[in-house]
Amino acid sequence: MTEQTLTIRAFEEPGRHVLVLNGELDIAGVPAFEAAAEQLLGLGAVEMLVDIGEVRFIDSIGVRAILAVKARCAKLRCEFTMTHGSEHGERIFELTRLLDHLPFRARRPERFRREIELGQGEGTDPHSPPHAD
Repeated sequence: MTEQTLTIRAFEEPGRHVLVLNGELDIAGVPAFEAAAEQLLGLGAVEMLVDIGEVRFIDSIGVRAILAVKARCAKLRCEFTMTHGSEHGERIFELTRLLDHLPFRARRPERFRREIELGQGEGTDPHSPPHAD
């Protein structure tokens, strides 16, 4: 069994849905990220903000997943935005020449935020208590 390297929390804010990623967006974390994004899109998101401020590592598969979610949002007429990430996150987007092509925005605290329970993935017990951060 592989250790989960990415945790995802989802929130609904006035006018948008937010995915907060923490850890590593790599081959192990991409399926959970894509599933969470699809779930929010299924809820009728008109704007999706992907917060990568706490992502320590993004590989090429993670970059491709972000681009795929952005394209899926565009297809469904959902505005896609993301926060700036760690130094590594900024560097990967700089190296791939995507820094100027992705819609980055500054993080700001939201007063009216409701957490959304994400779908249960493989090996997840829906009755277990949430993991502490």
